[in-house]
Amino acid sequence: MVVISLGGSIVCGEKIDVEYIKKFRNFLKEYSKNLKIFLVVGGGKTARDYIGAGTTLDIDQFTLDRIGIAASRLNASLFLGSYSYPKVAENIEEAVFVSRSYNVILMGGTEPGHTTDGVSLLLAEKLGEKIVVNMTSVGGIYDKDPRRYDDAKIIDKMSYKDAEKMFFERKMGAGLNLPFDLISLKIAERSGIKICIIGKDIDVLKKVILDGQCVGTVIGISNI
Repeated sequence: MVVISLGGSIVCGEKIDVEYIKKFRNFLKEYSKNLKIFLVVGGGKTARDYIGAGTTLDIDQFTLDRIGIAASRLNASLFLGSYSYPKVAENIEEAVFVSRSYNVILMGGTEPGHTTDGVSLLLAEKLGEKIVVNMTSVGGIYDKDPRRYDDAKIIDKMSYKDAEKMFFERKMGAGLNLPFDLISLKIAERSGIKICIIGKDIDVLKKVILDGQCVGTVIGISNI
């Protein structure tokens, strides 16, 4: 079993990355023959565009969250296939229940206030899974934003507390790159779930699944 949180910016940056989605669909088809895969997909630019428009229209934050959830489910629907549960699961209970009959379950957002990263952690918590693979466009946590600083260095291992501290430092404007929100980190901490943050490379994802190699950043008590 594997729980994967796939960043929406990977699926749709300036435009939908159809070729990448094709490769990921092939991975799902191949690996689901012997493995249950739970894939939670973020909203990416689709969500940002709609939320930006909604903000301009003075739509309240709760409804904006609902719009973001709809965008993430729209992105997740691009990964549906003959190998999967035929619709995007709308909550954790549905995902867990249908996994009795299907080896690939797709999800987006679920409730306002929860990011898709948070959904992946809650899902892992319900399943009793102790690892979540988080795929981002950056590929790990760095001491500073690698998109702005050429000398940024990746951090191989972090404790939950250090990740939480970095989150607050980033919120204070330190220019750090942290792909997880505080609620997600707290969920991981309370259940001892390790977060393996990698890039978009599907071959790297396969290594994590096959031999536990996390080429990126591990948040947790110890290595995977």
